[in-house]
Amino acid sequence: MTTQPDHGSPAPALPATLHELRTALSRYGLPGDRDLFEQALAAALDSSPIGDLAAVAEVIATYRHRLTLRTSPEAMASLAAPIGGQQWTPAADAFARLRAAGGNR
Repeated sequence: MTTQPDHGSPAPALPATLHELRTALSRYGLPGDRDLFEQALAAALDSSPIGDLAAVAEVIATYRHRLTLRTSPEAMASLAAPIGGQQWTPAADAFARLRAAGGNR
């Protein structure tokens, strides 16, 4: 049995260090986020001129923001909110595409 996240608990504090960001990405991020972060961080570090780590700071800020969205109840509620008065589902989208393509004869 896998441990499921506790949705009733408050959102975690924003990571203040790289270690905290890595830990939070592993725990709260989407599958693969930690690996993508490490790749982007390494690429930014390798391409940055010595003394100018703006690209590295941008990668860190981007992934920190992703965590904020992922752990924010308000952000998750807005993603789940109906669009145009209708709730989107993958099945409804597939049926709408079939109807538009003339598949409902």
